[in-house]
Amino acid sequence: MISSKTLILLTFVPLSFFSCESKNKHQEKDIKQEDSEAFKLQYDFENPTEKIVLPNSLQEISGLSFYKNNQLACINDEEGKVFIFDFVKKEISQTIPFGKKGDYEGVEVIGNEVFILKSNGMIKSFKIGEAFEREIDCSDPDVIEYEGLGYDPKTGNLLLAAKQRVKDVDNKKMIYAYDFNRKVLFKSIAIPEEKLVGKDGKKMFRPSGIAVHPITQQVFIIASQGKKLLILSKDGAKEALVDLSPSLYKQPEGICFTPDGNLFISSEGDGGDGYILKFDYKK
Repeated sequence: MISSKTLILLTFVPLSFFSCESKNKHQEKDIKQEDSEAFKLQYDFENPTEKIVLPNSLQEISGLSFYKNNQLACINDEEGKVFIFDFVKKEISQTIPFGKKGDYEGVEVIGNEVFILKSNGMIKSFKIGEAFEREIDCSDPDVIEYEGLGYDPKTGNLLLAAKQRVKDVDNKKMIYAYDFNRKVLFKSIAIPEEKLVGKDGKKMFRPSGIAVHPITQQVFIIASQGKKLLILSKDGAKEALVDLSPSLYKQPEGICFTPDGNLFISSEGDGGDGYILKFDYKK
């Protein structure tokens, strides 16, 4: 349900349920090559342009996506609500209930449709201001928990970051994709653990957020556990692995871009206020 007010005005169409079945037509691809010394970061990850402290309702922010103008769609990991946050006015401009309490870990806005990912792989969506909602089952027996949802405009697929898989079945971190046309889930990007060793020599990397850069088509994958950010080229090559400062990135779980390339990373407050870090795009 979206809101009691909307229900009065609109009659919802029945939910559509889609099963995500793996298909051999889609083959996972390992990321290629090591960091290039010539690669230049487009953001200063140690010095955000701005730190935006969030209201109490977003203390446990678990995901965010660009919505429109100066607004971000945000969720916390317990309430079945989408919060539209104006990052210029620094306030919540709209709250949209969509379901019961649950473990919500990712949100992505595509056009006027909002997709919300639960940790078990169930995705619920609705269209703002329209009588439409659906559910997509992207659960997978190999995945213990998902914790990141993105969208690749080039392929038209949703991207799901698996935080943890069963016994790390093949010693790879996996990004899954959901094909809307074929209605199937498949393994998209396989990340070998040896590609994830940071400056501290540790390979801990449990993805918590994923986003595709709107201009370069690079894939940004952030990990709260491990405090790292992996940047892949649009062709799947590893371009950089950034170590994130634990004092600045307390519990980073959300990542998104504005259409002009500015970057936002959200973090739970870890006992304090939730916040969003903004980074201006350096072309």
